[in-house]
Amino acid sequence: MNVTFNTNSLNNKRYNLNNQIKVQSFTANPSIAAAEEVLAKASNTESGFFKPFTDAYNNMTDTIADKFTSKLVDLKGLNWLADKLKNSSNLYQHCMTIGSVITSGLYMQRTLANKEFDKDRKNPLAVNQGLTFGVSTIGAYTLDKYAKGWWDNVTARFAGHLLGDNKFYNEYLKQKEEIIKENKKIKAEARINNTKPELKSLPKATKLVEKHPYYQSLLKNSEKDAKVLMTKVKGMSPLRAMIVFGFVYRYFVPVVVTKPANMLCEKYLAHKKNKQTSNNKA
Repeated sequence: MNVTFNTNSLNNKRYNLNNQIKVQSFTANPSIAAAEEVLAKASNTESGFFKPFTDAYNNMTDTIADKFTSKLVDLKGLNWLADKLKNSSNLYQHCMTIGSVITSGLYMQRTLANKEFDKDRKNPLAVNQGLTFGVSTIGAYTLDKYAKGWWDNVTARFAGHLLGDNKFYNEYLKQKEEIIKENKKIKAEARINNTKPELKSLPKATKLVEKHPYYQSLLKNSEKDAKVLMTKVKGMSPLRAMIVFGFVYRYFVPVVVTKPANMLCEKYLAHKKNKQTSNNKA
């Protein structure tokens, strides 16, 4: 369904339908330019003060790339995984999960290999770490799924702000509501006919931005500015995943999950100890 925008409502001084758009070239703030110049000089290997630090950093990154990253990238399993996920719409979420798998796996391996822990303690602790990862990952994907609809609305409002169109957000909501109603009818008919429903896709802010007159004018006059605008809109999706997964892994897990899991572990150990004591007395 195509959306017709009222171009007279555009509230943006850069956009005027009766005149050719003049794309302004912005000059960087002198103070920012000066700061960047200082940083560039500071990172230059000719600087005697910073040279040891830059050399050490370069050696460290080269070592990591040679000893770890290159070997990891060449793994057949990783190549297979990359091929499976390359077209995924949740690629960012999957990458964060893979990172968490590696971290949690290392914690579990170190726990099980720790000779200072007795067997009764390190096995439950390793299970605790694994369950904590599982619960947090399921929670992150679930929260991300339910937050997507609301975040899409936020993205549309943000896109309307970038376009200078006060009606863009309302037009987006109108189209979204119409498609939701149509999908409900399609589901109802599918249940009656016992067939699989073919639902219509909900509108995407990026697609509507591409059709917008202001964005089209940017493409004609300044592809660079058009690319920057679209990048900002598309960046809202990974930002959502970053917030959700960061919240779950960095806040929800330490505060909500880990402490109760540790309490259960301690109760299990206490129960096992009491049971052993009772058996010894018997």
